[in-house]
Formats: sequence, structure tokens, C-alpha cells
Amino acid sequence: MRRVGRELETMNARSWTRIFTWPGSEKIAKKWTGSLLAVAMVAGCSQPPTKPISFTTTLLAREPMDALVESTKKVGLYPATVSPGLVETRWEETPHAGEPLNDQKTKLVRRYVLKIEKHAFGHVVIVEAQAKRCVPLTLRFGESEVEGKCAPVLTLPSSLMTEFNRTADRLEQLFSIP
Repeated sequence: MRRVGRELETMNARSWTRIFTWPGSEKIAKKWTGSLLAVAMVAGCSQPPTKPISFTTTLLAREPMDALVESTKKVGLYPATVSPGLVETRWEETPHAGEPLNDQKTKLVRRYVLKIEKHAFGHVVIVEAQAKRCVPLTLRFGESEVEGKCAPVLTLPSSLMTEFNRTADRLEQLFSIP
């Protein structure tokens, strides 16, 4: 096994040597190095989207959807849409400013989407935070949507991320009470 690995390693080294020693390779390397470096820096600097938080619960003595709606209200969130296995809270304005949108100042708005799924020995609750940056002068809140000049925010800023984690932790605590 070790021998095969060494042969592959040597083959790889030879292939790379062949690629970078053919005529003209130096000019191409100089020409594209700056572009590749810029792409790598942009790709490395962007943060990944905020992932949902999930937790498991034991079998509940009460109806799972009732427990989800009650828990949502107890943590200070207001359900806007309730359907089987899904609760969407209403959009709320936050005190945080977002990145400009078309050279206009923005405010962050957010809501939570909560899902509950039945599994063999209990339930799985999935909490997802959704955020948008909106121009305040155009911002209007509907029953379950936000209208105006808005753009999605894929990665929550640290202050909203802290709030998201606390909300998910509090929901998990409420579900541990039978």
C-alpha cells in the first residue's frame, strides 16, 4: 500500500512539473496570478450563510404544534403563519443598520421559521433565522411579509446571531418541560 502511494505521489509531482515547464507557462502564470489571488481572497472573506439550529425533544404529553406555538409566544415572538409542522413569526425591525442598498442606508429586519418533525423517539425542532436589509423609507410590514426595497441577508451579524442562539436555547429549555 505504501509503495502505491509513493508512486502516485511521484506521478503527481511529474505531472505538475510537466505543466509548469512547457514553453509560455511562465507568461500565463504571471498573467493569471493576480486574478486568481483576487478570486481566492473574495471567496475566503465571505462568511457562510447562517445555518438553522435544531434540537430533539422527547415525546410530548401535549400536541407538538400547540407546544411549538406556545413556546414561540413565551420567548416573545409572535406567530404570523401557522400550518402543520411550521410556524413563521412576523417580521420585526431590529435596531441594527445593514449594508447600504443602492447607496441608501438600511435597517435589518428579521423573523424566525420554526419547524417540528416527528421522529421515532420524539421530535426534532428546527429554528431558522431569516433577515433582510431594507431602506427604512420604503419599509412596510404586512401580515406575514415585509415590503419595500429589501435584499436578503444570508449571514447574520454577530449581535443578531447572539439573539438567535439565545432564542433557540430558550425554546429548547421550554420543550424540555413536559
